[in-house]
Amino acid sequence: MAITIENNGASLKITEDGATRFVLKNQIREVEVVRDTIIKLDIGQGALNNIFVDQASVTAPASTGVEDLRDQLMGFIQTNTNITGFATEVNQNKELETLKSLQATVNALNEKMFIDPILIDESNPNVIYNGYALPGAKAGDPVWAIQKVTKVKGVLTYQWAAGNKTFDKVWNNRTALIYS
Repeated sequence: MAITIENNGASLKITEDGATRFVLKNQIREVEVVRDTIIKLDIGQGALNNIFVDQASVTAPASTGVEDLRDQLMGFIQTNTNITGFATEVNQNKELETLKSLQATVNALNEKMFIDPILIDESNPNVIYNGYALPGAKAGDPVWAIQKVTKVKGVLTYQWAAGNKTFDKVWNNRTALIYS
């Protein structure tokens, strides 16, 4: 009566005399040696539903004794946190941090939406400069996205400083910047 036990990702694959069953790792509450060569896998569903394995009948994984087999089974159950894709607490915490970072980025972008400019320069009759930044931004700080609107023969042309909408320009330098 040969028994093999394999680490199958989220479950243990236990094969005995050609019959295979899978036990989800998260169902296993305890692995203990109960008698000489017998290991009990307590799956938390009462004594009649526990799984008992005779170490002497287990051909894989190879073990030197009942305690060694118990330790190997515990190693199977304790998911390696370096493996990606497993729903471990460490991996879930990493994903939560990634989501928090993404949420912070989205919130920051929402605050920087180009709804209305913070400053408008209409001192030239054919050119308007629109300055976008967070409220309270200083004109001398490189925290502005600046748009230039030019009117030639009734046609309006919209251009951005340095050809982009990034918030790294100085409002006070708006007339000297290159627009495209």
